[in-house]
Amino acid sequence: MTHTEKLRVNWVDTDASGRIHYTAALRYFEIAEHALMRRIFPQRIPGQQGAVSLPRVHVECDYRALLGYPDEFECTARVARVGRSSVTYAFQANRPGGGELLLEGRIVAVAVGADGRSVPLPDPLRAALEGAIDPGAVNEP
Repeated sequence: MTHTEKLRVNWVDTDASGRIHYTAALRYFEIAEHALMRRIFPQRIPGQQGAVSLPRVHVECDYRALLGYPDEFECTARVARVGRSSVTYAFQANRPGGGELLLEGRIVAVAVGADGRSVPLPDPLRAALEGAIDPGAVNEP
């Protein structure tokens, strides 16, 4: 399963050159990720509210082409990998209609308990995330 969010570069996302500030890409990824998660979990998983949190432990982005104000683009998110306690999301931003690749990235989040230590993903969360992996997609190792 993937989710594609149509976005536009806002002035606040740019630096003095008029191009996106490097941190803007991570906000775009997060917008697409949250929309993907709403598709995977249309309702909260019963009994899981507050059981774990999923802080980011790794973020990366490759900037493939210029993106600046007021460009429109599409940011696609997908679940790339599910580990014992982690989930890896993969992202791509393209010109509208699947055009030129602009950004490509990955974010890893790890389940942690109330004490801040890593814990296994709860079974319902793991099952939903694994079910969202597209078997035809190239996944990270």
